[in-house]
Parts: sequence; structure tokens; C-alpha cells
Amino acid sequence: MTVRRLMGLILWVGVCAGATSAADTGVAPPTIPQDVNGKEGVKAYLLTVAKACQSAAGDLKRDADAYSDFVGNHANDYEKAAAVNPAEFARLVNALRDDYRRLDSFGYEYIEGIVAGVPSLAAYDVELDAGLPAVGAGPDDDIASVKIVAGNRTLDREGSLNNFLIEPTVFGTNDKYIGGTVHLKALGDKPVGVPDADLIVALADYAVDGYDRLYKSAEAWKPTDEDCFKALAAMTPTLADYFEDWKESKINGSAPGGRFVAVSRVSDMRGIMASTRLIWQGIEPSVKPADASLTGQVTRGYDQILSFIDDVEAREAKSNLTAEQIDAMGSQAKERTDKVTAQVVEAAALVKITVSAVE
Repeated sequence: MTVRRLMGLILWVGVCAGATSAADTGVAPPTIPQDVNGKEGVKAYLLTVAKACQSAAGDLKRDADAYSDFVGNHANDYEKAAAVNPAEFARLVNALRDDYRRLDSFGYEYIEGIVAGVPSLAAYDVELDAGLPAVGAGPDDDIASVKIVAGNRTLDREGSLNNFLIEPTVFGTNDKYIGGTVHLKALGDKPVGVPDADLIVALADYAVDGYDRLYKSAEAWKPTDEDCFKALAAMTPTLADYFEDWKESKINGSAPGGRFVAVSRVSDMRGIMASTRLIWQGIEPSVKPADASLTGQVTRGYDQILSFIDDVEAREAKSNLTAEQIDAMGSQAKERTDKVTAQVVEAAALVKITVSAVE
């Protein structure tokens, strides 16, 4: 056994038991409607959750300003601020973490299937959630053109706002974005990095602006069957990709850049697939007259995908999973979504819409 493999196994044992589930956070996901009543119902759901994201961004701004003022009142010495009033320091950091969960984990992730799949909205997904840093990106990768000026430094194209910037800042999982290290029981059993005050204020400012822009664009969106089918073809196959992120966060404590620590990545799987299924529910009535049997197959396929995610979550809660087990589940996810995606493409053709699955 190589040293690298041995260290991986040691890390696996160390972090698996500490995975954060959705139930542990105290922050609730949005309510998924049972009946969306056509495409306008899909838009109504999108606007409801986007509005909640706006609210979370506003709270992030409020708490970031309060955190910055608190640290500033102690000469910008994070360790001193934590020592003088540990309860207030921990309260502010935990508030920022919950704001992020509301913004992303139980906010944006639950509309990502719509935003990232609809052509007129997809650029927001790259900017706010899924875009990669310019450094190390391949020629076909989507780079997040996010520029942050915080105090005397500038972050330019270092990744999407949510996952690459806000999350590792408030959870202290990327040393580039922390102001110091403190050891407070209310923040965990071990010393933890805490947000750089200038940076979290600048990130909150960007979030307020970014989610305001997203809401306005979503409000202006006039959903069509073609938009919906393109979203389904693009987003349904993405589920398998989440398993690699999940595995990395299990083995190393986070995915590269300090991502995916706010909640288990399984929660994000549920969010994106729930919103993707919602799109199908919105256009199902227009397809059923053309082929009721195929329509039923697609509907059952999406229901089974969500049920599969339930099973994955139950397995995670029950035992420490191995890398091989997660890879196997990722393969199962790909088989399921590939099948449904092919059926979606077939359904689109029935209503004279041409789409192709995204590889």
C-alpha cells in the first residue's frame, strides 16, 4: 500500500463521521410544490426561491457588516476579538454560515436545474455557483468572471461566488480567505479559520447585486416548451458529476478550494434534481396527448431518481461509505439519468422540438 493511499484511508476515517446532513443545520430547504400547473408554475417556483435567495444575500450583508465592525472594534485582531467575547464572535460566524446555507445549499441549489438549464439564465449559474477558476481551467470549461475588490487585494476569476468564494470564506476551508484562526467550542472541536472581514463584506455586496440581477432576469423570463426541454436535456445528466464532488469531500474534508462543506453534497443532488423534475412536470401536459406511455415513463424516471437520492442519503446516514461504494452509486446515477434523458429527447421530438443530451 502506498503512503498516499494509506493517508487517504486515514483521512476517510477522520471525516466520514463528521459529514453534515441537511437535518443537522437547522436551515430548511424550500417547499417543492406537488403541482406546478404548467410552465408558469415553474416560473412561479423559480421566483419564490430566487426571492428567498435575495433575502439570504441581504442577511449575509447585514451579518458581514456586523462581523467586520466587531473585529474592527478589537483592532482587527481575530484571536483577540474571539477571546474578549467568544459568544458574540461565534454567533456572528455561525450566522454567516447559516446565511450561506440559505443562499446556496437550501436556496440556489433548489433552482439550479432551472437557472443553469434555461439558455437566457444559464450565465448566472456560471457566475454564482458552478463556474471554475481561470487557473487550471481547460479550454472547454466555464470560467466564472467574478471580480472582488476587498481592502487592498483583488480576486479576479478565482471561481464562482457561492462555492469557490463565500463557502470557503465563512467555513474557513481555504487559507487564502481567512483572517485568522480561533478555537471556540461553538465553532467546532478544533481550531478553525474565520472569515477575513474585508473579504466577506465584499462578497456579501456582490451577492446582493448578483441575486438581484438573477431575480430580475427570472422575472423577465417567458418560459417556452423549448426552454424547458433544453433544460431537461442539459441538467438531467449532471447528477453523476455530483458523486465525484461528494467523494472528494468525504476523503479530504472538502472538494478542491474548500468547497462542499456546508452540507452533504447529497443535499445538493436533491436540490438540482427536484428542480429538474419540476420542469418536466410543467410541460408534461403538453406531451401526454402525443404519447401517454412515454410521458408516464419519463414521469416515473424522475420519481425514481429522487427516490434513488433518498436511498443514497439513507446509506450515508447509516454507515461510513467507501470510495468504491460512492463510485458504484455514481455509475447507477448515470445509468438512470442517461435513460431518462434519452426519453426526454424522444418526447421533445414528439412536439416538434429538437434537443440533444449534453455529454
